[in-house]
Amino acid sequence: MIKRAIIVLDALGDSETRFQNQGQVWNRAINDAALAYGYTEATVRFIPTAREIGQAEIVADWLLWLGNNDGGVRRLVSWAHDEPIWRMAERERCSIRTIHSRIDRSVAAILKQFGGMDAQIQEIEEKPERAHPPNFMTHRPAITDTAPISQHGKVWIDGVGFMKHGRRLNNGQNRISDRMMAHGG
Repeated sequence: MIKRAIIVLDALGDSETRFQNQGQVWNRAINDAALAYGYTEATVRFIPTAREIGQAEIVADWLLWLGNNDGGVRRLVSWAHDEPIWRMAERERCSIRTIHSRIDRSVAAILKQFGGMDAQIQEIEEKPERAHPPNFMTHRPAITDTAPISQHGKVWIDGVGFMKHGRRLNNGQNRISDRMMAHGG
């Protein structure tokens, strides 16, 4: 219900935004160029029903309470709009498991305050994980007599030509051109 209500609040917009403090929290500015300039899939704006609008007004009060007490409204809005979890984790400089835990704790806080349910959610606070392994070697492998130094035969270096074992590879082209020059061709 919370996810759908945030989407409904976003679809409704606010005609009085200019009189308020930079708009409501659920009206998201698009910070991603791919989304802002249409490089991604287009979404269709929908017209919510009266029931959805009524539920969204209730959830708006919940979000206001959450923003004043626990924080995490931006996280819930991003979650409702199906923003990738890895991007949220990158923004908050934590792990993906931590983001899931924070979302669950925000929903649990709303349930406790407004629903009378006390859900115990384990608090997970982990540092961000490395997105990509390093592209360099931290230790130099030992050279043995049994292992070849290079697994590859020849390598093309622009401007030099083919190289093999640190030397320029002559594949016979220079001999052909030398013969042609010697015979006057």
